This record gives sequence, C-alpha cells and structure tokens, in this order.
Amino acid sequence: MSLIKKLSLEELDEFIRIDTNAYPGVYNHSPDVQERIKKSITKTQLEDESADYYGIYRDTKLVGGMRIHHFTANVLSSKVPVGGIGSVAVDLLYKKEKVAKEILEYFVRHFRENQVSLVALYPFRPDFYSQMGFGYGTKMNQYKVKPEGFRKDLLSSKNQIQFLTKEHKDLVVECYQRYAVKTHGMMDKTAFGAEALFVNPNQLMVGYVQNGKVEGYLSFSIKKESETNFVFNDIHVKEFVYENKEALSQLLTFLHSQADQFNRIVFNTHDEHFHFLLNDPSNGSNQLIPSVYHESHTSGVGLMYRVVDVARFLEEHRFGMVDCTVKFNVKDSFFPENEQTLVVEFIDGKATEVNGPYEVEVTMDISDFSSVVMCATDISSLYRYGAVDISDETYLKRLDVLFKTHEKPICMTAF
Repeated sequence: MSLIKKLSLEELDEFIRIDTNAYPGVYNHSPDVQERIKKSITKTQLEDESADYYGIYRDTKLVGGMRIHHFTANVLSSKVPVGGIGSVAVDLLYKKEKVAKEILEYFVRHFRENQVSLVALYPFRPDFYSQMGFGYGTKMNQYKVKPEGFRKDLLSSKNQIQFLTKEHKDLVVECYQRYAVKTHGMMDKTAFGAEALFVNPNQLMVGYVQNGKVEGYLSFSIKKESETNFVFNDIHVKEFVYENKEALSQLLTFLHSQADQFNRIVFNTHDEHFHFLLNDPSNGSNQLIPSVYHESHTSGVGLMYRVVDVARFLEEHRFGMVDCTVKFNVKDSFFPENEQTLVVEFIDGKATEVNGPYEVEVTMDISDFSSVVMCATDISSLYRYGAVDISDETYLKRLDVLFKTHEKPICMTAF
C-alpha cells in the first residue's frame, strides 16, 4: 500500500532527483540548475499558500511526487475553488508500476473530499489523461504577426502607453482581476503569480494607464531568430489583457510601431476571432491548405478539465436559460465513486437534483461531460461523433443552449 503525503524540506533533494530525470528537456543535473530548483521548490513549500509538493512512498522509499495547486477561478460567472496538479514525476526505476495512476487517484480524491468539484491540468500526454477522465479545454492558437499586419482602422495613438515596473504590480493585478471576473475560465492571480510578473529581467511590460488605473497591459520578451543576424528578432507576448477597445487599440498601436526593429510578434491566444484584428493573417509559412486557405496560425490542445463531483458541479452553477429535466448517466471508470446516474431539473439554467420523471436521457463519459459543462465543446458535436447517447435527438439544440457561453474557457495561468 503506497503512502502519499506532503514532502518535508529534508525530502526535497530526492524529489528533485526524480523530477529532473522525469523532465530532462526542462532540467539538467548541473549543480547550478539543481540549486536553483531547490530554492524555488523550498520557497513554494514554505511560503506559497496556493501550492504544495507531495510525495508517494512505497516501503518508505520515495518513488514519485506532484505539486498540488489551490486556485480560485471564474467558472460560468461564479468564483469557485479549482484544484490543479503539476510536476507529476515517477522514479525511472518504478515506471509502468502504476505510480502515476495512484498519484492521480489521490489528487482527484483529495479535492472531491474537500468539496471541490473541478480540477485541471496541463497534460504531458493528452491521451494518458483523457483515459483518466480529463476532458479537453479550449485550443491555444499561435499567431506570428508582422508588426505592420494590424488593421490600421483599429489603431490610434499610444499616448497612454507606458512601461510598467514592480511599483505598478498592484495596479496590474487589479486589471487582471477585473478581466478575470468577466471571463469564463480565468483563474485569480495568486500571490506568487503576482510576484512572478516582474521577477524575470528579460520580461518587459507596457500598459495602458488612464486616470491612475491600468486598463490593459502587455507582458513580452524579445527573442532572437538567427544566430548570425543580431537584428533579426521577434516579440513573444506572454500576457495580453485589455478591458476596453481603447486599451486594445493603443496596445496594438505600440506593437505596430515596432515594425522597424522586429520581424514578427508571437501571440498565444484562445481567441478564435483574433484574425479579424489583422489585415494579413498569414503567419509567414507560405503554406496553403486546399483549396486556397493561407495558414494563419498553429493550434494545440492543452489545459484539460475534470469534474470530480458531478452533482456538486451541476448544483454550483447556473447554465443557459433553458427549462428542461435531464437524466444524466455519467461513466467514470477511473474514479468509480464519481460515476453518476441522476435526474436534474433545470429552471432558467439553474440545476436541482430531483426524483421523478425526465424529458431526455443523456449518457457520456466523464471526460466528455467535463468538456461540455465547461462549454469547451457542445453535445451536438459529440453526438454526431458517436461519443454521446441521447434518448431523443430533438433535444440536442436545447442542450447546446443549456451548456454554452458566449466564449469558451480562457486561462492564462501556467502551473
């Protein structure tokens, strides 16, 4: 029987060895890197109230570990706790011995037992976590835009743009939080996340400042694109937050004005409509998709969500303004205690579990259920693919309205 517990400071060296071997593309064994990792993990373990490192032991030997996060997020316009997991690592000697499975089981159970209905993670392998009941979130789209590629009719002056420093931290966090309150999926800035905004000397930030408030900001770094040409550089945007169209316009104008110095601006965005900001959406690859579609961006699957308490999640949130009584059969082979059959009455989108008749019966896996209730996809698409069974397909449109927001979940928090 394995033991999972919070790591003591004395146990961190062994966890760092395991973590370094698990992620050789991120870390190496040089003394400088190992010392930097230890300082970072120690600081997290001692000071960060939103994160903890845990280890898994077999016969008193540390064989793996993880970092657990405690977030607050805007889910369907409600602020709720959300669990997160990172740095899932298994000792190379214990691979294929179900150590990772035990770690994930503990993670899911830990938050369910603490009345948290939703957890999230960034997958090192999407198929691995999909089998454990995690559903896909919103795709990330990477655009590589010429500075002169923004629509000129959307540009203005940049007279309210200024560089932001650590002295502006509180104003930047306030701007982020106001944006998060209005945006489905956004996680609150933790205290450590706020500090990290200005720690990296290679990370620059400009902001739109109006009446003493930051109403939009752009965090970015500069990366060279050639080993032989020192003037061939790109801007890589890390965070791009704006509260109104004037802030957006001036931030874009700032980027547009960099055309004489930078080749491309690299944006990673969930925004499906981003190309409408551009007069030339093509990303420079010169690739054509048949018949004549110019490659505008690349996309990737990333953050995944998992509902760990079906009944609690449905009761916590208000969905689309639909009146309907639905019987849900939610399959959860990885975590059977979350496998649910329940009848839910929705009145103006508010869910209440009831005993009685129902109008339509829906059967799906917890991974698909998690994506649907987070509004990352719709039931009609999954039904068309054969991933959802429904007793009466005439209800598909009503169910799509029930589980739909005006935007898919957005998350800027890395963990």
